[in-house]
Amino acid sequence: MVALASSASAAAPEPSYGTAVVDGKYIEWDLGADHFADMHEAYNANKDVLSKLYLRYNCSAKVMYVLVLRVPPYEVQPTADDAWVRIDSAEGAPVVSGTTGNDGIPPDFEWVKNDTGTIIGYEASFPLEPGTHTIGAHIQIQPGRTSGTIDKQIPLVINCQQREELTVSKTAITSYTRTHNWDITKSVTTKNGYTHEGFPKIWLYIDGRGNETATWTVDVKHKGCEDSDFDVSGVITIENTGDLPANITDISDVLGETGIQVTVSGIELPYTLPAGETLELRYSQAVDSMIDGSNDVTVTTERDNYDASAEIVWSETPTTENYKTINVVDFSDLFGEQTLGTVTAPENAQFTYSKDFAWEDYGKDAGGDYVYNNEATIVETGDSDDATLKVNVQSYMYETAYAKGDGATCFIPTFKNWGWTNLISPGTYEMDLWAGAAQCDTSKGTLVGSVTVTYGSDGYVTADYNVGTPYILEETHVYAGYEMFPMDKKGNPTVAPGAYSNASPFDGRDVYVIAHAVVGIPDPNFGPE
Repeated sequence: MVALASSASAAAPEPSYGTAVVDGKYIEWDLGADHFADMHEAYNANKDVLSKLYLRYNCSAKVMYVLVLRVPPYEVQPTADDAWVRIDSAEGAPVVSGTTGNDGIPPDFEWVKNDTGTIIGYEASFPLEPGTHTIGAHIQIQPGRTSGTIDKQIPLVINCQQREELTVSKTAITSYTRTHNWDITKSVTTKNGYTHEGFPKIWLYIDGRGNETATWTVDVKHKGCEDSDFDVSGVITIENTGDLPANITDISDVLGETGIQVTVSGIELPYTLPAGETLELRYSQAVDSMIDGSNDVTVTTERDNYDASAEIVWSETPTTENYKTINVVDFSDLFGEQTLGTVTAPENAQFTYSKDFAWEDYGKDAGGDYVYNNEATIVETGDSDDATLKVNVQSYMYETAYAKGDGATCFIPTFKNWGWTNLISPGTYEMDLWAGAAQCDTSKGTLVGSVTVTYGSDGYVTADYNVGTPYILEETHVYAGYEMFPMDKKGNPTVAPGAYSNASPFDGRDVYVIAHAVVGIPDPNFGPE
């Protein structure tokens, strides 16, 4: 309820001048300045004062406002017919009573209750012309005790000379910001569960062992919210509803139960507000939290003080809400940038995706160690987490290989290099192909296949290499000639593969054959320790 009244009081029988609102509350009333008369038991000045009468008169509207309150510890007996006000007649019909009702147009009546809901009196209003009158007010006090003005009617003088009157109202609009907090974590797991230096690791073998799937998981969790940037703002409206200019000397705006003094902008004091004019002033005050209470303004003039109040109410819905809905994106060496989705508070979310890894996807020329970084990010907050996957791809180790038939002759000691030359007659021979057999010691080498050597009836010598999984054949060189070893350009014996030649066709005499190859062998040291 807005309190709009002059606190100035005249000696009885004149009322205070101002206005009120008939709403069952009396916060706007000044129980000192507005007091008009005591109300005694049985209208008798020699008996107890059971209640009190307060008056205000609005000269502009020609309306009398009445407040009757019991005197503690007496209790009101709220009988509608026994709560009334009479003007200029001790026995005539009341101008207002408990049966009048309240529609906002005088006459109006409303019982007044305290904070516990107990009726402690009434408010009323009714039209009345200025001048000299008598007034009588009555209320029933428990148990059945009459409380009224002395002798049922007392003098009342209404003198509506020019006077100052301000109507003050205000708003209190609250605002605050809510910021949602999020947590994001990312991980990658593999089927076989190998790790290296704390990172998941995949071992891809040439024969297909180790081919597996990696799965990435992004967990986004809502971690609550924080409210901040609390502010109370509004408009103070000062309307000069009187007959005289009002010289405003001070405006005091106090916020909440903590008594925060608010700075009002838009005016320099003192300020003269002409009759009939309205002044609007704005204020905004930052506070530390959702303070309780009301925002109370007092406008002070040279003649009086005028008050208004607005309750401070905070909405459950924030004015500004940050990060309520977030977008999650993913950046990775494998997939590039991907949008994973959105999450809205207070929900949590989990995003997963997978990739199959196989040795064939890399091939023989791409063996080695790979590190794939992957980071998931909340776009709005910048929070992120990453997960690293390591992939090892088995490589080939390339070794020199030679065919060794029955009765083969080692290059050593004639040459430092190992290998064999094979003496054959016309026919077909199946020779073992040995790789890495240093010093011609097959126990040190690897049997990687065979070579089919054919000395045909047409005199031609051919060599067919038979190398199977997991080995691969990279190079071949074949020597066929009557001499045990080929000759270099200077006519000296050599076993360098670049000097090999096939002198076919031959005349059927025995010939020497050297079948050389470069063979890829899967790295035997590959794999987790």
